[in-house]
Amino acid sequence: MELLGTNEEILSWIGELTRASTDIDETRARYSFDRHDNFETSIEIEQLETLRLELKEFNLIEETSLVSTFEYETLIREEGGFYPFRIRNRSAPMILEDSENGIEYRLSRASNRYLVFLIDKASELGNVRSLSRPMPIGRILENCTDEGLVGLDVVNHFLPRCMTLQIKSKKRLTHTDYEKYTSAFLFNISYNTDFALVQQRNFDEILRAGRITRTRRANIEDLDAPRRHYIPDLIHHYQLAVGTDNPMLEFISYYHILEYFFESVFQDDLIESVRTKITHVDFSYKRKNDISALIKQISKSVQLRSENVTFSEQEALRLTIKKYCNIQLLIESLSDYDSSLLEYYKNNTVNFSAGDSIDLTTADENIVFKKLAMRIYKTRNAVVHSKDSDKRRYTPFRDDKHLVKEVPLLRFIAEQIIFESSNIVS
Repeated sequence: MELLGTNEEILSWIGELTRASTDIDETRARYSFDRHDNFETSIEIEQLETLRLELKEFNLIEETSLVSTFEYETLIREEGGFYPFRIRNRSAPMILEDSENGIEYRLSRASNRYLVFLIDKASELGNVRSLSRPMPIGRILENCTDEGLVGLDVVNHFLPRCMTLQIKSKKRLTHTDYEKYTSAFLFNISYNTDFALVQQRNFDEILRAGRITRTRRANIEDLDAPRRHYIPDLIHHYQLAVGTDNPMLEFISYYHILEYFFESVFQDDLIESVRTKITHVDFSYKRKNDISALIKQISKSVQLRSENVTFSEQEALRLTIKKYCNIQLLIESLSDYDSSLLEYYKNNTVNFSAGDSIDLTTADENIVFKKLAMRIYKTRNAVVHSKDSDKRRYTPFRDDKHLVKEVPLLRFIAEQIIFESSNIVS
């Protein structure tokens, strides 16, 4: 594969990623961190050129896997709240040998070759800084000093979440062969350690955490004391969503925030409809036709099943969004996060759920609320239901590249609901 950026551009992007002052000449790039004990390091242009030539021997598969005949490297994500492999691989990689098949597995920080590929790809898709979350740079540089690290090894420490599986083979293998070895290795690890390792197959999953922090107050020193009280149940769902890297768990957790209000919002709307009907000048409780029409109106909205009153969840979802969501604010939040999403929602249905495409800038907001509810509800059903007979269902990991684009839409709606349902601290 070919890198898109020139050597000078890539070296400049590295300075942007590490928040360092950058000085590039004909042979090297020097990086200095004046606020952190004047730490300095450099990267030789010759080293970058060597990595560029190495990458020409690889093909890019599924956005994040580099494959050649004898080598393979793919991005790995740890699921859960504790990351033993990420912590372990900061100091020493995990290496397993399969001498019978001539295979070596290496779970570690990304290789320099893969690191350069990541930076080049991130620059193509957006802000390079989105590769990393805000972090204590002083502590990173202190660790680099203690370990005697220089150059790209220092840069690697700015991506603590970047872990890859590298497979080397003594015989020729295809991409399909490497995928089989990868699946077997990840299952073996998860089965024996009770920690889930999965392939991270698309770039949106890598960049989205960094995109969020760009739009928020990332420094604790900038925070103010809270001025509102929020509904605890909503906060619990929100914390569960923010605390995971799993798109499915994120989506469902944000959906639960909307779902919290379904019954009350639907009942309020029904009560208001009935009140409007019976107080209208044309309505008379003495006319059977008027009473009959009122009963039909209520029957269309609710049903009695096993002594429980049920209602349309999709309609309740629409009403909840309509009550709490400001569409213009939603558009602004999505644009700040990723300006391409508005066009994506407008021109694309949800791949695995057939969730409706939606133009959020449509003048008629009633259409927007309806389309939003349809897109979100169909996707929710595909995620929750997984019967073999269901044509529209979500398959974990395989469909993550599509689901991950739906998460920010639901997150920003959920955040508006949390704010709008809160009370000012008195």
